[in-house]
Amino acid sequence: MGINIAVAGKGGTGKTTVSALIIRVLIEKKNGSVLALDADPNSNLNELLGVKVTKTVGQLVEEFKKNGGLISSGMYKDQMVEMSIHQSVIEGNGFDLLVMGRGEGPGCYCAANNLFRKYIDVIQDNYNYVVMDNEAGMEHLSRRTTHDIEYLLIISDPSMRGILTAARLRDLSKELNINARQIFLIINRVNGEIDRRLLNYISESKFEILGAVNEDRKITNSELSGRTIFDLSSSSKALAQVKDIIKKINL
Repeated sequence: MGINIAVAGKGGTGKTTVSALIIRVLIEKKNGSVLALDADPNSNLNELLGVKVTKTVGQLVEEFKKNGGLISSGMYKDQMVEMSIHQSVIEGNGFDLLVMGRGEGPGCYCAANNLFRKYIDVIQDNYNYVVMDNEAGMEHLSRRTTHDIEYLLIISDPSMRGILTAARLRDLSKELNINARQIFLIINRVNGEIDRRLLNYISESKFEILGAVNEDRKITNSELSGRTIFDLSSSSKALAQVKDIIKKINL
């Protein structure tokens, strides 16, 4: 089983960009295979990674619900699910990507959902690293999309409200027994130094800061130009800071 890294945080904190930077750093370290898992219904991790999404897990579930009774004789439903998920894995340059997509439509089909979760877990076990970009807020935790992970990295902007939301995410993950073995805070989009009052508030919240990532114009320019995270200059300050963060957890 590989090392699972989940990235969470409220909307607008730049968690998808941080996820993409982590993926780039892990690829460049060449310590093993990398699976990028986009668990945000508003999927856009693929754009930063420079690959095109043709099928999401959410679409597969809907197709399964509609056509489950029309499966060819001799093929079991779990075999069809396993085959479908393998076919939906997108191959990138040094990584694979699996996109969860939007949730189910009207009605519940728990058997299908459980089958897909089962085989997603099987796929994850084939990689040395899994980096999961989660949706904004706490919904993924309450639905237990994120579970049994080595590192839960909670992203916040340098604001009191952002740290409060991050602390709530941390506490909820513990209440739901997400099995996150280590939980850290990353402060993103920092301009200059972090305000001492904010650092005191973080300390009072008993949050361990893994690192801070500065606002980086190179990233902004790259995204506005439609370039990928791999086109980002190696002189990027944010990239260097994420490399330092990865070193701290010995990845």
